[in-house]
Amino acid sequence: MRFVATLVAPTSSSLLDYATVQSISSCLETHGASLGAEDWLAENEACDIFFSELDFEEAKDLIRNELAAAKIDFAVQETSGRRKKLLVADMESTIIGQEMIDELALRHGIGDEIALITEKSMRGELNFEQSLRERVALLKGIEAKELEAISSLMVLNSGADTLVKTMRKHGAYTALVSGGFTYFTSQIRDICDFNEDRANILEIQSGLLSGNVGEPILGREAKLEATKELIKQLGITLSDVCAVGDGANDLDMLSAVGMGVGYHAKPIVKETAAFQVEHTDHLALLFYQGYRRKDFS
Repeated sequence: MRFVATLVAPTSSSLLDYATVQSISSCLETHGASLGAEDWLAENEACDIFFSELDFEEAKDLIRNELAAAKIDFAVQETSGRRKKLLVADMESTIIGQEMIDELALRHGIGDEIALITEKSMRGELNFEQSLRERVALLKGIEAKELEAISSLMVLNSGADTLVKTMRKHGAYTALVSGGFTYFTSQIRDICDFNEDRANILEIQSGLLSGNVGEPILGREAKLEATKELIKQLGITLSDVCAVGDGANDLDMLSAVGMGVGYHAKPIVKETAAFQVEHTDHLALLFYQGYRRKDFS
């Protein structure tokens, strides 16, 4: 079976050089790998190392140890089926850097209380659905126009729009599937050019937040169900999916698909997701799929 190890360094960092690639290659070869050609996807930024005849998990451990002191991300996978046909992305702390319910709470003096609930939920210490109900209940009575006021706080994480637009350019379907709220996901959908967005609905009565969230809540299980609905619509399989997220409510989705990526993730996701982005940005997901920088949209 043929594998590829992809090394990715932060843009313009010069951390990834020929010597580093040769060191990884030599390490794999020393432990029994039969090496193929190296392929630079972007100079000093991303490189593929092709190999065979070495256990997949052993190769990952070897590379992890070799890169322990370096701020370089990597992925190891089979070469077949590497480029994905569907992108499913979490939004908050993944596509954008903010948690919008926390931002709203900060404006009204209950930021610490809600942020604590959010953090426990993302770490997997609280049931997501119940934690969302608790957080939204604390927002009861806030004017709905406040949602517009905090929309300006949303900032895309580096490379997010390039990830979405590049995959669409090359024929993939892209979906923003969030445990957040449609008010915000609809805006990010348009900015990044996602095909669609799915999220929760904040109930509004007489111009005020009611303190309720529409049922059913889109949480951990629902994210996986949404992914399954999408692959059925597209006539593809779970192995054709790249999914990305940061928190516990993304775990079912990330563990089910061909490329489940933890993005600057909470510890529970770092321990579980097969792919990780810790030091770089969303461009790593494109490099992991074998895109060259010249292919980016």
